[in-house]
Amino acid sequence: MELSIKERIRLLGICLILLLLLFYQLVFFGAGVVKANTDSISILNGGPMIDLFTQKEPYSGRGANISSDAFAPGSLLILFASVKYNEEPVEYMSVAFQVIPPNPAIPTFFGEAPTNASGIAMTGFPLPGLNLYSKEVVFGTWFAIATVRMPRDVVVVDTLTFKVGWIVEIVSLSTIDENLNPKSYFPKATCIGVKLQLKNIAMLPKTATVVINAYDGHNEFFDSIVLNNFNVEPGPNTFCAHCYLNVSEEADIGNAMLNASVYTAPPSMGGYPYCPEVLARFMITDRNVAVTDVTISSVDVAAGEIVEVTVTVANKGNETEDFSVSAYYGTFLIQTFNVTSLPPDQSRTIIFVWNTTYVQAGVYEISAVASRVPGETYVDDNSKSDGVITIRVPWRLLLPRELSIVVLVVVAALALFAMAIILSRKKTDPQPVMLNVDVIPS
Repeated sequence: MELSIKERIRLLGICLILLLLLFYQLVFFGAGVVKANTDSISILNGGPMIDLFTQKEPYSGRGANISSDAFAPGSLLILFASVKYNEEPVEYMSVAFQVIPPNPAIPTFFGEAPTNASGIAMTGFPLPGLNLYSKEVVFGTWFAIATVRMPRDVVVVDTLTFKVGWIVEIVSLSTIDENLNPKSYFPKATCIGVKLQLKNIAMLPKTATVVINAYDGHNEFFDSIVLNNFNVEPGPNTFCAHCYLNVSEEADIGNAMLNASVYTAPPSMGGYPYCPEVLARFMITDRNVAVTDVTISSVDVAAGEIVEVTVTVANKGNETEDFSVSAYYGTFLIQTFNVTSLPPDQSRTIIFVWNTTYVQAGVYEISAVASRVPGETYVDDNSKSDGVITIRVPWRLLLPRELSIVVLVVVAALALFAMAIILSRKKTDPQPVMLNVDVIPS
């Protein structure tokens, strides 16, 4: 694992401290740690040796200057030192232990313990928790040293490093859309995409229980998801998990919150948190489309005439909407029109051209209906009507149009001929009339 520049500087400082310590031991004991004479016995040739390691098996740091697995803040660090001479355990040897934190704000730990019959000396150090120091002070790479003075004033030393931090840490928690892109606004009755980034600083994979809860602006819980036996691989890279939660139709519109926790196991089975919970904020929005106006070009037409139905729709919600609008006469569909990309607080006017040729005579109510969009909870304003229209039976010719014209011409001609005859009869001389008059004497 490649160390950062900051970690390299810390290790360099630790090495300098170690050199100063060895120099102090040289002066105090009057003997060299490493000599180029017969009093200095090399480990490679048997002789004295010490091996410092921790309780973190199988990566405990066994071997010369090997790193141990990571520790959580506030946990107990147990150091073991195995002292041997010519591969045989040495009893009753006093071993000095020292633990150097990555930040000078934390005191250096010192300890001493004798070896037992197995040549093992043991001591424990409670690592500081975040109740005493900040995360920036406690977290990082720590350094441990074990020193023993063997017979003939030969001093042998072993070192190890280990990390302190959240073993499994939630690096980030965010909300996303169905395409895994960042999104922070979600309507009711839709899904919230969740992206969770985890990191494991240990040397072994860790099994975790991940719990994500959702709350509205009044801190009312409305959904959760639990991921059991979630495997987090070790390494410097973050591991992403994606899941979805449902926004309840009962959730309040406005600010809302997710919180995520990672446990060693379900709490009901004795699990405890790997790290503190992490929060993410988002908004629950309202989606609402409406039909705001319906008008018709005429209220009384003969079948076969064209009628224009003008419909105005509006987006009263918080998101750009795509939906359909249908116009009706009574229960019969006139036409459906698709409205696309209507921004919030905007309106759009649609004109339906209605051909009444095949409409039966009668009185019909004219209305328009907008389809419900996902997450829309108030639909009373999705429909609207504009009174009624009367469709009348048109006067229809009994004969084809061309034949009807011929008949009309013939009838007109006959009528003119009849009138001519009548007029000609009126112009003939009148016949004389004989009148017999009787005179009665008075």
